[in-house]
Amino acid sequence: MKFSTGLPNCREGRQNLIGSVDANGIKRQAQVAEECGYYALWPNEFFTTISGVQTTYAAPPNLYDTIVTMSYAAAVTERIRIMPSTIVLPLHEPILLSRQIATLDAFSGGRITLGIGLGGDKEEFGRMRTDNPNRSKLMDEYMAAMNVLWTERRASYQGKYVQFTDIETYPKPTQKPLPVLRAGHGEEVFKWIARHGQGWIDSQFTPEEMKTYVGQLQTLAREAGRGNDDFEITRQWYVSIAKTEDEAKANFVASVPPATRAPEPKPAAVAAGVAAGGQSATPGRGPGGQQPRSATSAERSLIGTPEQLLKRLRDYAPAGVTEMCVIFYSPNAAAVERQTRLFASEVMARW
Repeated sequence: MKFSTGLPNCREGRQNLIGSVDANGIKRQAQVAEECGYYALWPNEFFTTISGVQTTYAAPPNLYDTIVTMSYAAAVTERIRIMPSTIVLPLHEPILLSRQIATLDAFSGGRITLGIGLGGDKEEFGRMRTDNPNRSKLMDEYMAAMNVLWTERRASYQGKYVQFTDIETYPKPTQKPLPVLRAGHGEEVFKWIARHGQGWIDSQFTPEEMKTYVGQLQTLAREAGRGNDDFEITRQWYVSIAKTEDEAKANFVASVPPATRAPEPKPAAVAAGVAAGGQSATPGRGPGGQQPRSATSAERSLIGTPEQLLKRLRDYAPAGVTEMCVIFYSPNAAAVERQTRLFASEVMARW
């Protein structure tokens, strides 16, 4: 099992106290994680304050650009890999992103894994792409275009959203291929991974559910002629760990404090819809048409002692998980470092 940890570049207001993250803290977290033997660093990506944070807290969170953060982390480390979970691919221009990732891979000595997804805030996408394109189609075209740019001397691509002819761009990525992992659980996501990707990113399913999805990915890979390939199966967690359960709970409360902004009244029509059990969106279906259920906090977060975390995490190894990423709830940089070291010494070392 490989163990990774997060970088708090876009986590203020959700896993980190607002105002607690700065450049020195990100640098220290990257270096401590490498010192402790973690496999990879996982920054994440938001461009603007999400509505849930904006309506909860009076102060705005710092959101540090993901590509710049990756470059910064690569410059202050030597061994540890860096994988964004995830780059919101439909909000990036593919020629520019292909150059940024290829340059990062070259400068880091081949330590970049590209994690891609549709993003955790659909409202943000609507604010930034008012032309309302099909996000899944954008994902497919952007990755196809980037792969051509990474592998061909003179690249051409013609799609609905991306068109270019006879482009020469260097350097190419150091890794061949540069690994790409994709988040999501729709059937088209798994078909894409089976044909083109190197792995899957999950943050919500139980061991039994993950085992089912992994089995279906393996079936799709065999149908795509990749039955002998090894796919990375990664699972992300939000963690508060301490020597006692009470300390772990107190750290969580300090990291995600009560609201400091008064709630705004909802329009009558919206309130009526919520009261009637209305939903704003219909969840996607996974391979085989299963309807995934909403993730509970117990499936996304782990709050407790090393022994409690070990017991829970070990359930995932038989499901086919190859890498686990623990992202620490923290009110300050000292709490990040304390948990990073405790998890390494009391969970990773005892695995």
